[in-house]
Amino acid sequence: MIKAKTIIFYVLLFSLTISCTVEGEIGPKGPIGNEGEKGSQGEKGNPGVPGIQGVSGPPGQLGNTGPQGQDAPQPQATIITINNTVFTIQEEIEIWGSGFKPEETITLYIKISDTLESIIGTAVATKSGSFTTKTKPLFNNSKISSQIVNQSIYTILAKGSKNSKSSTAIQIIPKQIIPKHLISPDANLIVSATVPNGSTVAYGSGFNSNENFILGIILNSNTTKILGSGTSNSSGAFKLESIIDLGTGIYTVIAEGKQGSSASAPLLISLYK
Repeated sequence: MIKAKTIIFYVLLFSLTISCTVEGEIGPKGPIGNEGEKGSQGEKGNPGVPGIQGVSGPPGQLGNTGPQGQDAPQPQATIITINNTVFTIQEEIEIWGSGFKPEETITLYIKISDTLESIIGTAVATKSGSFTTKTKPLFNNSKISSQIVNQSIYTILAKGSKNSKSSTAIQIIPKQIIPKHLISPDANLIVSATVPNGSTVAYGSGFNSNENFILGIILNSNTTKILGSGTSNSSGAFKLESIIDLGTGIYTVIAEGKQGSSASAPLLISLYK
């Protein structure tokens, strides 16, 4: 009896095992699930191989011609007065210039005021743009001399025919004081005695040929009175007569040449010659 039950148990167990191993039919497809969370960004890939360069395009059209450029800068024109910047109206003014255009005609002016300019000379530049000239004494021009104020500073202008311009300054003084070191040992001066308000004659020698000079009388250490001016002859000599409106006494008369010659002599003024 027990044996029979055991056999039945194993038969049922075997049947159950077989029935469980048999695959059933596939059920219907379930609904799509929700989208999952975005994953982390992957690592950057290696760069690709550069492509082959394309064919060059045709050249563009030629652009319009640009405006003409400005002329190259020219050297600045410059003028200077030689030997001095202080003059009396009885003196010539020697002027040198540079930086002007080649063979340019230059007109020199003295500017008295904003509305008054007067021509004092002309010159023509060399091929290198330089020039030198001497003006006539300013007292020769009444238009200028009547407007000049002693101890004032005036502008000398140089205007070129090709638009070059330059300027410098001079001072006009009533009397020129000749420094003692300019007295030349080679030049000589003799002055005749005179009476108060009389005339005297100065004789000079040893000056340069055709040298312009000024004759003055020293009144004190700070004052020299101009007696006149002139030009020596080809041998360097001159004669000049002057009126002396001074009282009696002994004075020093000096003569200074524009080329550096200088001399002095005593002048006696007495009641009797």
